[in-house]
Amino acid sequence: MNSTTSDGAPSLISINITNWLSSFAAIVPFVIIPLYARTYLGATLFQASIIIGTLFGVTSVSSVIMGSLSDELGRRKPFLIVSMLGSAIIFLVIPLVGSSLHLILLMAVFGFISAGFVPCIMGMVSEISSKTEKGRNLGLLNSTTSLGWAIGSFLSGLIADLFNFTMSFYLGSFLAVLTVVLTIFFLKETKADVGKDRDFKKALIALKKRFSFSTSGEGAYLKENGLNWFYISAFLRYSAYWGSFALLTIFFASLVSTTWVGILLLINMGLQGLLMTPVGKLSDERLGRKPIILFGLFGTTVVLSLYALSYSLYLLIIAQTLNAFVFACIYTGGSAFVSDISPKGKHNEAMGYLNSSITLGAVTGTIIAGFIAEMFGLRNMFFILAVLPVIGAIVVLLKVNETILITETLKD
Repeated sequence: MNSTTSDGAPSLISINITNWLSSFAAIVPFVIIPLYARTYLGATLFQASIIIGTLFGVTSVSSVIMGSLSDELGRRKPFLIVSMLGSAIIFLVIPLVGSSLHLILLMAVFGFISAGFVPCIMGMVSEISSKTEKGRNLGLLNSTTSLGWAIGSFLSGLIADLFNFTMSFYLGSFLAVLTVVLTIFFLKETKADVGKDRDFKKALIALKKRFSFSTSGEGAYLKENGLNWFYISAFLRYSAYWGSFALLTIFFASLVSTTWVGILLLINMGLQGLLMTPVGKLSDERLGRKPIILFGLFGTTVVLSLYALSYSLYLLIIAQTLNAFVFACIYTGGSAFVSDISPKGKHNEAMGYLNSSITLGAVTGTIIAGFIAEMFGLRNMFFILAVLPVIGAIVVLLKVNETILITETLKD
């Protein structure tokens, strides 16, 4: 594996292989946690949603802290290593918990430990990419994430059917350890990070100054092109998406076997992996960031409505297929939009804010979803959550401006 480019920066190959393996490791246990809680711990729908919401809630705060601290220290690898090593330990402990409350507490620890991986790996790609390549390169990164999720989701459901849920947790732990080994020996630091030489104490002092959602001074970039408004729209969209996803495997399991639950997730995430890079190129060369983001927002409403109307496997397959394109649009277009605006030295901070918007939406959405599901049923939950992405789309239409100029030549 060629782990560096000619100028000493980590290669896209090494970054994406590391990212793929980490995604594979994380999704194997994650997709069955709600089912595990429901089946073995007797969790209600609301409790199952709180378990996932707790994970996202802690991650939403920790990801900004970890991303910003990584910027200040000028180091990425330690955060990647700690995130995956901590995840490996958590996956081994999950089968030992005896109640939903214990699992909620464990998810809080998991959210704090694992939060450094996403902003740091995305920051690496952002730093080694030119502006006209960011959409494509971040799309490629997202593709490897989705492909890892796809394979992991399928194996998770299959292993749960053939053996038991515990084996899925053990597999996730083993893969997380492999990711740590790969990161240590094959992934290099980005060139901009080498030699920054800031000790931990100084980094914490600097972090205290910058860790605020201020739109003046160092945080002035948050107002550019409506970036702060985009974070709000992302919050609304992911409230709907992750709120529904927290209970989606339970909904699928009411209609099909556990193996088919894994296959349905495989369809969605596998197609995401294939679509991320082409969608990223579309945002670079043809459509720009804003139209791609709007496709993702309005498309989310359509997908959630399809879930609510699904009574057969065939309609679920259609919904999962469409969801792949929708997710590729919002995630890749949104990541490229944030990367366009974030100034040098603040890539991880900006990505951390995006990740926080996503995870804050997730914790809010999961709580709302659990309450609605208990009161009105799963199908009505999908319909009600479908309103949130529409509000997010209106915010983008009114408040967010394009960041990349698409010339008439490129359009032709």
